[in-house]
Amino acid sequence: MNIGKRELEELKKISSNYENDLKKIKKGYPIQYLIGYVDFYDVKIKVNKNVLIPRPETEFLVEKVLNYAKKYNFDSPTILDLCTGSGAIALSLKRNINSTIYASDISKKALKVAKQNAKLNNLEVTFIKSNIFKKIKNHKFDIIVSNPPYVSTREILSKEVLKEPHKALFSGKDGTKHIKKIIKNINKYMKEKSFIAVEINSYSEKEIKKQIEKSFNNIKYSFEKDLTGKTRYLFIFKNCE
Repeated sequence: MNIGKRELEELKKISSNYENDLKKIKKGYPIQYLIGYVDFYDVKIKVNKNVLIPRPETEFLVEKVLNYAKKYNFDSPTILDLCTGSGAIALSLKRNINSTIYASDISKKALKVAKQNAKLNNLEVTFIKSNIFKKIKNHKFDIIVSNPPYVSTREILSKEVLKEPHKALFSGKDGTKHIKKIIKNINKYMKEKSFIAVEINSYSEKEIKKQIEKSFNNIKYSFEKDLTGKTRYLFIFKNCE
């Protein structure tokens, strides 16, 4: 992960032992964990070893969700953020759209961080401890968004990324285990007019497409690229036009 000058300056301000922290960084410890927070979209997000560090790709996902919500006239939507981690997606959406937001994660430690972030940003989100949809009962949503684990267990990652929680990174041999599970079960949680947005890995389009066509009958969907030109997002639209 590239380290910016601003991050080093921020670390220098708050560090009690800057030289020691620089040694940790050289060994692959993420600077964001040392600083303790990141700026994400327009919210401040506390991070520690229990949550993934939010990335620019996910900020772009938030921007796309907000644009589609506007395009398809979702006023005051009910939104679910699956695999919320630090709560970055849920909180940035809450800040930017009048909405009711639920956010779930399987990790109790991650949810603790997410709740702290909601308090830090003075935003109201309902958090649920749940393995995907297991505890999401009797709810239907206008928008479902997720940045689930999507890294293949075969993929070689940097030392910095491997310091982040593996449970939030890896998803089977091809990186699609969680995404397939979401797609397989999601229809019953979607309102008659709704859409879903999922961050995916850049090499799994073909496998995900197969699951969509198994799980839905004649639905509109699109794979979209991130700012580097890599396939990074899946959108599924139900009666949006």
